[in-house]
Amino acid sequence: MQTKEYTQLLTDKDKLRISFTKDKGKILKFVVQYYSLTGSRWRTIMRIDNYHGFPHRHVYHLRKKELKVILSGDTNTAFTESKAYILKNFRRIKENYLFSK
Repeated sequence: MQTKEYTQLLTDKDKLRISFTKDKGKILKFVVQYYSLTGSRWRTIMRIDNYHGFPHRHVYHLRKKELKVILSGDTNTAFTESKAYILKNFRRIKENYLFSK
């Protein structure tokens, strides 16, 4: 089994933390978490993981309750698509976090 964790900077105020455990080429557990520096604090904006037995997305909002979305597909696909989704949409995801009512 191999575990790996790293952080990828998106901007000077946005970063992505990726952590996963794989065995024989299959992802067993993963977390793809998007953070943004708002004010003087790093806040979690979105987290995609499978730590409750199935792939799901946690969508956070500054003024609203967290939203959980169950993802379809297998763990390997969810892991790969999660990183690509956040990299492509992080600016829009951040706007949603800050300005949703």
